Amino acid sequence: MMIRIRRYVSAHLMLMFMAVISPLFGVGQFDADFFPDTTQTLHVDFQGFYTYGSSVMDNQFMNKFLFGGTIDRADKDRQYGRLSGSNRLGADFNFKVTAEIPFDTVFGKPNLSLLVGVESVDHIDAVFGEELFRLTFDGNKQFAGQTIDIGNTNYNQYRYQYLSLGFINHKFFDEGRMAREGVIVNLIKGQEHQAITVPEGSLYTEELGREIALDINYVYNATDTANKGWKAFTGWGISTDLFTEFYLRNGAKIYMGVEDLGFIFWNKQSLEMATDSLYSFSGITIDNIFDLNDTILDKISKDSIVNSVATRNIKDDYSIALPTAIQLKYTKVLNEKWKINAGLYYKILSNYFPLIYSNAYYYVNDKLSVKIQMAYGGYGTIHSGMAIAKSFGNSFRIYVGTNNLEGLILTDKAHSNSGFVGIKKYF
Repeated sequence: MMIRIRRYVSAHLMLMFMAVISPLFGVGQFDADFFPDTTQTLHVDFQGFYTYGSSVMDNQFMNKFLFGGTIDRADKDRQYGRLSGSNRLGADFNFKVTAEIPFDTVFGKPNLSLLVGVESVDHIDAVFGEELFRLTFDGNKQFAGQTIDIGNTNYNQYRYQYLSLGFINHKFFDEGRMAREGVIVNLIKGQEHQAITVPEGSLYTEELGREIALDINYVYNATDTANKGWKAFTGWGISTDLFTEFYLRNGAKIYMGVEDLGFIFWNKQSLEMATDSLYSFSGITIDNIFDLNDTILDKISKDSIVNSVATRNIKDDYSIALPTAIQLKYTKVLNEKWKINAGLYYKILSNYFPLIYSNAYYYVNDKLSVKIQMAYGGYGTIHSGMAIAKSFGNSFRIYVGTNNLEGLILTDKAHSNSGFVGIKKYF
């Protein structure tokens, strides 16, 4: 007998073209200036944070998508109502340890400190259209007899670690005020990278599901798939951090900084796949349903579909620019109880929407501080945060908080989640 398999594709095929987004924690603006230093002191910082968010997907949906759970009809319909022509998502998970070692005089200059640190970075970001999102979660049957746009899509995933070395200059003023400026060089060990760019693409589904036609222009890059885990050394790179602070006449302080301005060079075991062609698929003909063998099944495997679509499939080295962050912050101490900040944080090359934020610090006493924050942008929309910090004499300080209180309370309406913790030890 003859059986024609109708080609209504499901979410699995679309997720393949998006490089199969895997669970990752997620960078927003984590202002932790609770107890500003007024002297140059030897200290060690331990910091960790995660954040993830989307301009479309709420936390209830995102949690199921990333960590497992049943995505039902109501979940999908909530997201569909928020879709626009261009939508974004992103996540970061960072952990770092830094030590600042003061010197009386270095290179003939006083008040310099040597900074040494290590950091681990996980990052993911994507931008996608409305029809691609609907295709991903409800398949292509809904688009029978139509041609949909799946272009203007971009996905990036980075994992890397680095060693930081730099110098920080301290400038002291009256009333215990201090401003800093620094140059830091980061030596990078690349662990893993995946990226897919689809500038143009369309998918046609025949009305009765007998054929699909994919017209796509894409480039896919990935590091050595046989070399995984935090021990993997699939690339190397270098970046710099630059920052400066200065005071205005009204006593307010301005901070300007650039982070991770650099690149990573991935080795020759990396993969590059690309195509700019039309691919048509009308199903698999099975002569006998009781005689399904590996040859037939291989025709509908993920690898066979990828190889059929790709017109370029090689292993070679390549390099990427890092998602550089730019920050501008205004700080004003109102009195001994209150301090306010307002700022802008932006990450280029990462599908990131500029984050505008404002926060206020309330000092219960000289050992306890509380921060509240409001922000808009990043990978989500509106953010509200709260954090608390405690100082234990001159020995160490601890802080913990979130920039997304709404993510813990209104899970079906909030679009982001985050958390951060830090410990600073003085010697």
